[in-house]
Amino acid sequence: MAFQEVRNEPMISIKDIILLAVVFGCMAAGVSWPAVTSPLAILLAPVLMGLLFLAFLKVYPPAVWQTLRRHPIKLNLLILTKLVVLPVAVYFLASKLIPDYALGLLLLAGVSSGLAAPFFSGFVGADIPLVLAMTVTTTLILPLTLPLLVKILVGRQMHFDLLGLARFMMTLIFVPLLASLVCRRWLARASGWLEEHSYGISLVLFAIMNLGAFGLYAPFLRAHQTHVAVAVLVGFGLGALMAGTGLVMFWSSPPAVRVAAAGALGWINNVLVIVLGTYFNNPLTSVVAALYFIPYYMLIIPLSHLARSLKDRGNYEEAYRGLKERGARQRSRAR
Repeated sequence: MAFQEVRNEPMISIKDIILLAVVFGCMAAGVSWPAVTSPLAILLAPVLMGLLFLAFLKVYPPAVWQTLRRHPIKLNLLILTKLVVLPVAVYFLASKLIPDYALGLLLLAGVSSGLAAPFFSGFVGADIPLVLAMTVTTTLILPLTLPLLVKILVGRQMHFDLLGLARFMMTLIFVPLLASLVCRRWLARASGWLEEHSYGISLVLFAIMNLGAFGLYAPFLRAHQTHVAVAVLVGFGLGALMAGTGLVMFWSSPPAVRVAAAGALGWINNVLVIVLGTYFNNPLTSVVAALYFIPYYMLIIPLSHLARSLKDRGNYEEAYRGLKERGARQRSRAR
């Protein structure tokens, strides 16, 4: 086996730069011209389903089931950590240090993995089935865990139609799943075209999502400008904590799986938390959740770099082991 040199790749790729330029440009446009962009907010759910559809096209459903069987203990621990351990720990820490942000951080830490997380996992080279499994399971369990946490920790009831919320969450997941199966089975050429052009399609979807979301919540951001800088810093801290927890929990796993665990915890359904902030009449929660989009997208840079670095390190170690084995065989034959 030939010895492979470890490449010193740049921290950020051209595709990363283009994606970040599009999303941050659309955030700024949404805040600047809310009257024009806010009507796009009605498309948030279809856009999220579109991103999940693109992720499902890259993975056959049996791959998700195989992931569940391959990492049963670790995956269950990851789900428990995402829906219970992290939100409890974050809430107690925030309630002592920054109590005004405690509710928002509890909701962000305890919400499910985001519907766009599987797409981003493929974008950075992580294990898509693992993130899909996390997105599906945490989204379906969320209507049970989050209201319970809010009641126990905050002492407030969430008078939501939990059955209706569960149906909505299931729609967001299973419509893209069925659409991908139909497309792959009976529209193979279209499926191939969509996979080939998924990057360009995703740019359009992200543009719509950020124009609509930031156009809709521009009044919140403008009315609470003094909290913006703190909310962004708090969001970065939360994102680093959650992603770092995933990396540590899957430390001994292959590189793609480690990065996937980090992404599954860091790329969350913050859009739902924006809505919950309105429900609780807590504008600061909505501001923190909306501004979490910034660390959400910036997480692409370290995870993409980490995925490439770990892969190159794995290639290096594999090549080094191959050379040692070949040398040992040559020495044994010489004897």
